[in-house]
Amino acid sequence: MMPRVDFYILNEALPAQRTHFCCRLAARAWREGLSVWIRTDDERTSEQLDEALWTFDEASFIPHGTTSLDGDNPIVISQAPSPGTLLINLANSLPEDWGQRERIAEIITADDATRQAGRGRYRDYQQAGAMPQTHRIEH
Repeated sequence: MMPRVDFYILNEALPAQRTHFCCRLAARAWREGLSVWIRTDDERTSEQLDEALWTFDEASFIPHGTTSLDGDNPIVISQAPSPGTLLINLANSLPEDWGQRERIAEIITADDATRQAGRGRYRDYQQAGAMPQTHRIEH
């Protein structure tokens, strides 16, 4: 069975908006009982997201880290393959195991580079038989 693929199209080009939306999405998924893998392209992005998840919502604690701790960490931020029912893909490519996930979220900002890479992944999902859904997020 193909995973559910959702593209969230943000109306701004700011990386901070993408980071904040990612944190909100990961926190909501965790509260719904899903495990989450936030896939990044580089260590710097992973570290920024790790810090953002500690600070984006001062009223709550969102358990997360950069390793899975043998599956005990409900939200993993990493370039390396990790467990997770929901894959939040912030990388510019698809992971090899994307078809084995239940859900995939792609967060696209308004800058040209992110949009172009996102369009390519959208086509890749379609060609593989998935039916991506698009959600415009106005902030």
